[in-house]
Amino acid sequence: MHESTEIHHRVPRHLLDAHDRMQTHAALDGVALQLWFEYEGLLLEFGLDPDVSREELQEAIESSAVVVTYEEHRSYIHAPDWPRWGRKGGLATFKRYGRGWFACLARRRWGRITAGDLARVRQELSRVADSVEVA
Repeated sequence: MHESTEIHHRVPRHLLDAHDRMQTHAALDGVALQLWFEYEGLLLEFGLDPDVSREELQEAIESSAVVVTYEEHRSYIHAPDWPRWGRKGGLATFKRYGRGWFACLARRRWGRITAGDLARVRQELSRVADSVEVA
């Protein structure tokens, strides 16, 4: 049986997003300095020069790609990342949709409501959100 493979980038692609965020903050304020320090720290963490251009960064990312098995990629390489990524996604969902939707997602995960129930709640929450925007 053929084991599925994935591409892993030893230099992560999210560095491009960090570069772009840092570049869009033209003002020399506390936010811009914080973005720059975070970006520089990430580059140093992956052995890159903080003065690297976007094109050089993109090249470093693409040249760091390796083919690994699905199991190796998910269970070993990115195992420490899952809690952090889940937290980020969970907080964004919570902020975007609120406590009610988050509670319904949990009920669905635990098998306490059906997919249809979840769809009805979503429909109701979007009606409520639409009426609040109109008011």
